[in-house]
Amino acid sequence: MRRPTTWSDARTARRPAAAAVLFTLLAGGTATAATDEPEVVARADWGSGDGQLGRRGGEESAPEGPMSFAITPTEEIWVLDQVNLRLVRFDAAGRQDRALPLGSDTFQDLALAPTGELVLLDRLAARLVRVLDASGATVTETPLEGYGIAEGGGTTALFARDDGVWVEYDHRRAVRVMGPQYEPLFFRNDHGGRALGPDVLGFARRAGGAQVELWTVDRKRDVVLADALVTFDEPVARIVTLAAAPQRGVVLAVHAMTEDPAQDDRVTHEMLEVRYLDATLAERRRLRTTPSVGAWEQFKELEVSADGTLWQLAFVADGVEVRRWRP
Repeated sequence: MRRPTTWSDARTARRPAAAAVLFTLLAGGTATAATDEPEVVARADWGSGDGQLGRRGGEESAPEGPMSFAITPTEEIWVLDQVNLRLVRFDAAGRQDRALPLGSDTFQDLALAPTGELVLLDRLAARLVRVLDASGATVTETPLEGYGIAEGGGTTALFARDDGVWVEYDHRRAVRVMGPQYEPLFFRNDHGGRALGPDVLGFARRAGGAQVELWTVDRKRDVVLADALVTFDEPVARIVTLAAAPQRGVVLAVHAMTEDPAQDDRVTHEMLEVRYLDATLAERRRLRTTPSVGAWEQFKELEVSADGTLWQLAFVADGVEVRRWRP
C-alpha cells in the first residue's frame, strides 16, 4: 500500500471512471479459485399470475424484466415486478406469499429499510423516492432531484440505512434525500464513493483490460486505508456493484466478457466474476456465475446480506431464478 493520502489527493490522482460500483462480503479463510454452484432458492415463470414475474419489450420501449430485488433478514425475497405493477414477496422456501400493488410501472430500484419499510426509486418519470409500510401504504415520498442530483436519470443506486435514505449519482457520489425517520431534507449532505461501513468508503474504476483499481478511505481521518489492482480472467465490461461486509471485508463483482476481434459486438464468452477481499484488499474467495440472459433491462442483479450471503436475480430463458451462495 502506498503512503496514506487525503481523499482529495486520491480523487485527483485517480479520476472517477464511468462505471464504478462494488459490493460486500466476509473476510477470512484462504483464497480459492473454485466455482461454487449456487442454490436456486426461488423460481418464477414469465407471466402475470401468482408465482410469476413480468417482462415486456416492444418498438416503443426498452425490453425489461423485474428491475430490482431486496432480501429481508429472515431471507424472504422482495422482487420489484414493475411490469405487473406490484411488489412480490417469496418466502424463505421460495413460494410467493405476498403481492403489494404499486400503481405505477416506472419504479426501477428497491431497498429494504432497517425497520422493515420498502423504499422505491422512480428515476425517470415521477422522479421521486417513495417509502411504503408492510401493508403497501405510502408512508412518505420526496422529490429525487435537488442538491447533488442534477437529473433523475443520472442516479445509479438506492440505499436505506440507519441514518436515512441515500441515492447514488453517476456511480460516484451518494446523496442523502431522507433522514432516519424518512423526513425529507431541506439541506442534503453527500459523500464520495460507496459506504462500506460507518467510517469506510470504497472506490473502484476499470483500469483497462481485465483489471479494476480499488481503494478504501477512512471518512473521519480522510486517508486511504488500502488499495489494490484486482485482475480478472477476462476483460471487464462493467463493474456491477460495491458495498461493505462483516469484518470490514469487500466484495467486487464485475461483468467480464470476451469479444470476437473479427466481428464487432459479437461476444464469445461472458461471466459475472466476484472477488471476496479482506480489509487489506487481499483476495479470500472468488466466484463465477452466468449473467442474466437476453436484452431485458435490469437495474440491480446482485445483492449481499449482512452475513455475507450473495444473491442473484437472474433472468433465464423461461423465467427468473433467485440464486444464493452462502459465505
